[in-house]
Amino acid sequence: MKRRGYTGRLLAVDLERGAASIKAYPEEYVDLYLGGFGVNNRLFQEHSRPGTDPLDPGNPVVFGAGPFVGTAVPGSSRVMANARVPLTGAVASASGSMGLGAHMKWSGLDHVILLGKAPEPTVVYLEDGRADFVPAGSFWGKGILETTRALWDAYPGSSVLAIGPAGENLVHLSLAMIDACATLGRGGLAAVLGSKNLKAMVIKGSGGVKVADPGRLRSLLRELHHRLARWDMRQGALELGMIGAWPMYAGQLMPYGASEDDLREMTERFGPGAYLKLKKRRIACPSCFLADKDELLLPTTGESVYSTSFLNAAIIGCALGMNDAEEAASTLALLDDLGLDFMTLSWQAAYLLELREHGLLAPGDAEGIPLSRGSAILRELAARVTERRGEIGEALARGWRGAFDLFGEDTRRFTMLVREQDCLYDPRVSGLGTMEFEQIVSPRGPTSASAGSATYVPGLAVESLRRLTQRMGAGEEALDRIFSPPWGMNVGRMTRYSEDWFALFSSLGICNRFQINRFYHAELIRELLAAVTGVEMETEEMMRRAAAGFELYRELGAREGLGPEKDVPPEAWFEEGPLWGRGGRLKDYFGNELDRQDVMTLLGDYYDERKR
Repeated sequence: MKRRGYTGRLLAVDLERGAASIKAYPEEYVDLYLGGFGVNNRLFQEHSRPGTDPLDPGNPVVFGAGPFVGTAVPGSSRVMANARVPLTGAVASASGSMGLGAHMKWSGLDHVILLGKAPEPTVVYLEDGRADFVPAGSFWGKGILETTRALWDAYPGSSVLAIGPAGENLVHLSLAMIDACATLGRGGLAAVLGSKNLKAMVIKGSGGVKVADPGRLRSLLRELHHRLARWDMRQGALELGMIGAWPMYAGQLMPYGASEDDLREMTERFGPGAYLKLKKRRIACPSCFLADKDELLLPTTGESVYSTSFLNAAIIGCALGMNDAEEAASTLALLDDLGLDFMTLSWQAAYLLELREHGLLAPGDAEGIPLSRGSAILRELAARVTERRGEIGEALARGWRGAFDLFGEDTRRFTMLVREQDCLYDPRVSGLGTMEFEQIVSPRGPTSASAGSATYVPGLAVESLRRLTQRMGAGEEALDRIFSPPWGMNVGRMTRYSEDWFALFSSLGICNRFQINRFYHAELIRELLAAVTGVEMETEEMMRRAAAGFELYRELGAREGLGPEKDVPPEAWFEEGPLWGRGGRLKDYFGNELDRQDVMTLLGDYYDERKR
């Protein structure tokens, strides 16, 4: 491939035969979709058959790293993974960080495609494009942290993607971990890997990524770093990571009707001060200029654990009323080690508590699962779901479909689901911004793809929202449609551009977390793309290619029977009463109340904007 930033090579791994072959990266795919996320979607379309069961060997897994990955572009460490996942049946594109994507590129690979099923538990080791297939019987049944550390010892300097016992046992809410502290594949990617007898993929690269214009790139990066140095929240972000934004998150984590005293108490338990008592060090992905991962030291046991973010521990601590930060952090570490999605498992625990509260599940019928708030219910549920033990453990291991099969379809009212996946955000609490709205329209089910959009920060004026939306590549005509009566800001129309912005970042390999995203704008990314690849294009053309990747993503869902007809808002959004401890009236970003017809109108506006 003539253009820089790409290696020009794909690796197809045949797990059944224990063989791998290098293929040329079709240059026309780059012309259509930029790379990474967009090309992953094209490769999945090429290597899959509609209707294939997620746990069938014929379900491929496609990994991709865009042209910025492995370079010095800040925050460009994203690796994308595509597979049909068991929780929802959707073709899901997942993103992860740490070293996997960079080592792919340094190994001379843009994409890795896993095909078939290994005859026995296996570790695939890739080094500079060469593949070795290593028996993994001794790792089977081991936790992710132990497995990762053992593989680091065996392959120094490598990056490790591993699954835990939950993935081995094909649990539908399992996920994989990269380097033991970055999640990958909400919705059951680990179960797909487990169905292929793949315990881990280890990658080590000794090369680099050539760029087209090193001088131009250095100049652009100097300005980026200067902007970072001038950021007034830089020191707090470096010291605290995502928990540094506790004042913004805290109101969304409080139980319905919480008082100021409740907020102060919860801040003492799970806020920045509580984090600093556990903090051992911050962990950064390659090229990141703001470390956002954590290594924590648990005082009671002296154990050192990794975490995608202490904020996740605060979320489960607040949701289930845990005693302190150590209890929450150690519980989260357990779930990560087993390879379970903490969000889905937490909401399953909350669902059981709702069943008890409404007299539909008595403690004596809970098979020994403690039906009270705290870490005990989550820990016990984690063990039972991972092992698929007991009637409840087996049912919940199959996700929400299993829950309704056991407890009845009418218990759906005690959940908040779209496309059979639990919502991450409750717009009754946070308002209907793009993160909340995209939960309805995301092809994979609720996710946080648009976390870098304008509405991530609450309370901005329309002028600021318009400027930040323009930053994401929306043109003047689109801005006039978004910022118009009667809404003032039409979140349905804005979400289209938030998704395209996510597609751009994920196709090039840039992290979409707010503390990285905020430093980028479409014109800067166009300049960086030219410096890295040597390809000059207009900003509009770059955004068109990113949007084409997202449209293909939607097409992959539609061919599985999961098209727009599945974009249905949860009934709980229109009920004021508390669910999972949260409640209130549905409101838009500005605090204006919304009803069902309003949401359906916004949904129609979203589809209209997608056609333009």
